[in-house]
Amino acid sequence: MDGLRELSVGQQAMWFLQRLAPGSTAYTMMVAVRVRGPLDVARLRRATDAVVARHEMLRSVFAEVDGVPYREVADLPSPLTVIDVGPVEEEVLHERVTRAGKAPFDLGRTGAFRVTLVRRTPDDAVLMLVAHHIVSDAMSQWLVLRDLLWAYEEGDDPGWPELTRTFDDYVRAEQDLLASPRRPRLERHWREVCAGATAARLPTDRPRPARPSLRGAATVVSFSERTGARLIEDSRAAGVTPFATVFAALQAVLHRYVGTGDFLVGCPASTRFGGGMRNVVGYFANTLPIRANLTPETTFGQAAVAAHQGMVRAMANAALPSALIGDLSPNRAPLFHVAVNLLSMDAMDPALPLAVDGSVEGPETTFRGLRLAAYDVSQMEGQFDLTVDVRKAASVFTAVVKYDTDLFDAPTVERFAAHFRRAVESNVPNLPVGRLSLVDESEARLLLALGTA
Repeated sequence: MDGLRELSVGQQAMWFLQRLAPGSTAYTMMVAVRVRGPLDVARLRRATDAVVARHEMLRSVFAEVDGVPYREVADLPSPLTVIDVGPVEEEVLHERVTRAGKAPFDLGRTGAFRVTLVRRTPDDAVLMLVAHHIVSDAMSQWLVLRDLLWAYEEGDDPGWPELTRTFDDYVRAEQDLLASPRRPRLERHWREVCAGATAARLPTDRPRPARPSLRGAATVVSFSERTGARLIEDSRAAGVTPFATVFAALQAVLHRYVGTGDFLVGCPASTRFGGGMRNVVGYFANTLPIRANLTPETTFGQAAVAAHQGMVRAMANAALPSALIGDLSPNRAPLFHVAVNLLSMDAMDPALPLAVDGSVEGPETTFRGLRLAAYDVSQMEGQFDLTVDVRKAASVFTAVVKYDTDLFDAPTVERFAAHFRRAVESNVPNLPVGRLSLVDESEARLLLALGTA
């Protein structure tokens, strides 16, 4: 067993899910940027190989020994692939990028990371970093992009921050925690959070299958800069984060859908504890249950404060892996079927602005001598019944509502997304959630006409 590395609890869960649905891309992560201007492929390949040499997780393969999954650092070929598509239309380019990104991984042979350059012309391409969640998370994807762009510009001396710790250190720290007196205290906290609560669950279009396929789709919700600025202003006045305000709006819609105000929603959180892990690539994530306790009289402002407090308490107890939190549930019932996540683009390096209108490509910026723009690619759909990814860049907010296609048809989710948008736009701090209108003026006129027919 020399050379075999133990997995974290989260990685073990990822391995199980990959074995459950090997053709699924529900846990395939992508970061894509549009690159305009000359791009030297040989130089890009050298930079890619340097990044893979720096981060051993990117050259790891996975296998089981006596039923236990392990990781092994392997001597893999360069993960860069170049696809020349010619001067195709934008829709065709996006389809080719998406198709390339969603090619499944063979974790045992080829590893869990690749870089793909999809070129329209020598001066116009999309650069995409693709990884399985078992080796990466949102922050890791941007770390790899940053390191790749630095290496492309600087060559043999990119000036990367020094790596003082490894993901193996994280695994050992997790094992120490789970063997320590702190574990029972963390378990007690999560038992109290989950006691008597049920997972928020929307009415589905079809019965839940016995074996999920982990396949999904998504719809995008865009908010105006005016709405984004108001969210930030209201949140600052209430002493909460904009995410808490958006989270409260989602809880209000779920309250109307599920008919109760006491439910659990999953919230992905980073477990990248300690400064030494800041530049390490790996799976540093936990999806934590956040409990709602709403009544029709609860105001949006009160809901936002409660959501903020719930997330603060969750982060203080986030060290217990979510797979083990799930074990605390009676009868091992799922703790949540709906999850909500926030990605702050302002905290990323490079900080690429989002498109105000929710289009595929964001405004162009310059980083390390390259002209870049964020390029949106659908990804990671089908993990839960419903996942709402909220992204913020300055005062621009967008939300991607992802769903399990085993359970929902597109019109059902589009209707839910419209209700979510209405809740965010109607989010006045002193408005009771029970007075949130889920119909627009045209729908209201139609309902009134039906009532008088």
